[in-house]
Order: sequence, then C-alpha cells, then structure tokens
Amino acid sequence: MPFRVTLRLAIAAAVLPLLVACESVRQWVPPIVQPYRPDVQQGNVVTKEMVDQLAQGMTRDQVRFLMGTPALVSVFHQDRWDYVYLLKRGKGAEVQSRRLTVYFKDNRVDRFFADEMPPETLADNLILGRDPKDVPKPPPSATDPLRSRDVDPKTEVEVITPRIPPVGF
Repeated sequence: MPFRVTLRLAIAAAVLPLLVACESVRQWVPPIVQPYRPDVQQGNVVTKEMVDQLAQGMTRDQVRFLMGTPALVSVFHQDRWDYVYLLKRGKGAEVQSRRLTVYFKDNRVDRFFADEMPPETLADNLILGRDPKDVPKPPPSATDPLRSRDVDPKTEVEVITPRIPPVGF
C-alpha cells in the first residue's frame, strides 16, 4: 500500500510542472505555483504628440528623427513605413496594439494613417504598468501661490514639525 501512495505522489509531482506551463491551467492553479510572466513590449512607442508633429512634406530623415526607425520597412513597398507597437501584459490577457503607417512620394511624406495614440504621460504609465488614471500632476503655474513646506496644501493649515533638542554630554 505505501508503494501506491508513493507512486501517486511521484506522478503528481512529475505532472504538476508540465501543467503549470499550459495557458488553460492558469485559471485554477494557485499564483504561487505559476511562473513569472513579464510584460512583453514590441515595436515603436508612438505618442499623440509625435503624430501631431508629423506633417505632409517632411523628408524621410525628418520622420526618422521624429518617430525613430520604423519597425517594418518592406522591400516591395519602399514608399511605406509602418510603426507598430504591441504590449502584452504578463498577468492577464490584456493586449494593446497600435499602428502608424506613413506613405512617401518622392522621398517626402504624402499621407499617413494612425490609430488613436495615447498622450505621452499616459503612454509612460501604460509601459510602466501603473494605473493609467494616475497621471502625474503638472508643475505649478505662475499664477499658483508659492507655499512653504510648513503648510499642508490640501487644508492650508500650518504644520508644526517637532524639533528634537540636541543631545549634549
């Protein structure tokens, strides 16, 4: 009888690592047993600000300086550059895909088509894995009053910091 129990445990120990690698098993296997899956980023990060600066009549060098080297340049379509971006999260099934296609005529931008691109601050947060709703606060403008460190900006109440007397011998 102890041989059967040992055999069952050995079979379970041999099969469990094989099952952990299966994608369909991820729903019911505890997270402690699952392997680490990093976020996968491929392609060019293109933001709304970059697309706004892109204009007809720009040269190939200007486009390359602004957008970076294109991810796809076809040998058969020399006058077309594709900027493709893919972000696949390690946890979950979230996949983000964006594309920008630039068409050239006589080595100048003739037209371009782009998916909806995120603003730069949102793109940074998406790449870093932060909540995209938590965008960084903009710097204070010239009209905002300057506050000292001893005033709480939310309540406008003076904060009293305790002072520790020096220890003397």
